[in-house]
Amino acid sequence: MISRPRAATAPPWVSDMAVGLWYRISGDQPDLGLTPTRPGTRYLEDNDPGRDPRLNPARSAKEILRRKLGRQPQSPWHGRLGFCAITEAWNGAIYACGFGDSGSMIHFGGGHTDYFGSDVHAFDLNTREWSRLLDGYVTGNPDKYGEGAVYPDAIYPDGTPLPPHTYEYVQYDPLNNLFILLKGQLELGPHVKATPIPHMLHLDTLTWHRGPKHESAILSSGGWTAWDASRRLLWGHSGDDGNGNVFIGFNPDGENDDGTCGSWGKHYPNKIPGAANHNTMEIDPVRDILVIAVNAADALYAIDPKDPARPVATLAAAGSKPKIHEYAALEYAPNLDAFIYYSAVDRPELHSISAPAGATPADLIAGTWIWQKILNEKNDLDPIEDAYLRSAYEVNKNHTFGRFRVATFGTTDLIILVRHVDTPVYALRLK
Repeated sequence: MISRPRAATAPPWVSDMAVGLWYRISGDQPDLGLTPTRPGTRYLEDNDPGRDPRLNPARSAKEILRRKLGRQPQSPWHGRLGFCAITEAWNGAIYACGFGDSGSMIHFGGGHTDYFGSDVHAFDLNTREWSRLLDGYVTGNPDKYGEGAVYPDAIYPDGTPLPPHTYEYVQYDPLNNLFILLKGQLELGPHVKATPIPHMLHLDTLTWHRGPKHESAILSSGGWTAWDASRRLLWGHSGDDGNGNVFIGFNPDGENDDGTCGSWGKHYPNKIPGAANHNTMEIDPVRDILVIAVNAADALYAIDPKDPARPVATLAAAGSKPKIHEYAALEYAPNLDAFIYYSAVDRPELHSISAPAGATPADLIAGTWIWQKILNEKNDLDPIEDAYLRSAYEVNKNHTFGRFRVATFGTTDLIILVRHVDTPVYALRLK
């Protein structure tokens, strides 16, 4: 059953924020005069299931010794990198306005050889605390993870999905409070096998549901998506890797006879052959247009969702446009009535992108989109460098994906940025 989306209330600390400045809002030394987050909830890694002796008891003399020496615990689902891969190994996140009083950032992922855990985690904006929502599949022997462990339905024996590199394949449906992942994995490891099987986490019940497998679509590495609330479609475009040449929509509603949920729409050929990897896409819900920041072309492209078979159109740009980078983020801010573009390569700087006059696709494609820097000149915090210097891990400094999200509270738009598993969460008030 489809219900009404919940309205999140602004966290109490938002009123103390100046517009256009970055702040640390969690950890042991947050800004804004906030008290340190409670120990055990300060950082994402505090809830690593591999560190929980109840879930991951020491099973060998070697592991007992490792832990006595204070080294990081190993688990059967550890993979090459371990838990830090949930941020560093090509993974995004969502902002769920319906989970917690002020909403939460929801994290899931790992993938390939880096991390095999299917645990799910949340950062609550109101409490500023991290928690583990689901332990994931933690009862398997080592041979149940990684190379050679094949799961035809892309789910572990406990019903949780094998964790892919999520890239920008994850989005949020506020009407049903759903975390939606467009792709699945049949096997993890050096010969990872992707599959077009969507997965949906109902945040009200914390239960996973699987979508039907598409007969021919290839949703490969480097893809990107956008949630279209008016059509109830998750629009998705595959990356170039693995000949994944498809633009497609998925509707998560409805139950099927085989126990799966949702349905696929018609799929279309690659919209930007040779330039599809690691882009970012978002919909302007007022003007009903999908906009893509294409790094290989250093340009904005548009798709008309009313006529998805048409080719993409290049959008003219003016103002303070930066170079568009891969692994970036593109969000829509309702109170600014503009897109927000952000790349970690640009460090603290971020840009708004305002639409030209006119409401028709022809107006929007023919007009000029205006870029504008929106960082306050008084800003003195670079969240990228700050997190890089704080982290104990080897990090992917340029990755942003969906770990940059807009949260809206009435007339206030707020940026939330998650960097690494052992660093603070950052926020910036747009309006």
